[in-house]
Amino acid sequence: MITTKKIYWADKLGIASALLCIVHCLAAPLLMTIGVGFLNNPVIAILFILIAFVSIYKTTKRKFFKGVSILLWMAFTGFVMSIMLEERAEIFEFTMYISSLCIIIGHLYNIKHCPK
Repeated sequence: MITTKKIYWADKLGIASALLCIVHCLAAPLLMTIGVGFLNNPVIAILFILIAFVSIYKTTKRKFFKGVSILLWMAFTGFVMSIMLEERAEIFEFTMYISSLCIIIGHLYNIKHCPK
């Protein structure tokens, strides 16, 4: 009998939304130069924050390693702060990418190593 680990929807959602955020942040400047202006809407940033919060909350609510929880919540905090401060300095754009990558890594680690 083959046993498989159950991958919870929160981990899938967290990975997908963080990847989509990175793609959005990389593609938005290019697309805005050709006239696609709705990508710079603050509602999109709020949507990414809400999705990240829900996925991290649901992931850390069940059994997990404490280190994964700390990584995910620190990455989320960095992500939110980067979005809020993005217009003030260019460094916050890069910290947003790093925070998104840390969220992806945390969810992948949770999928691979945490008991389900």
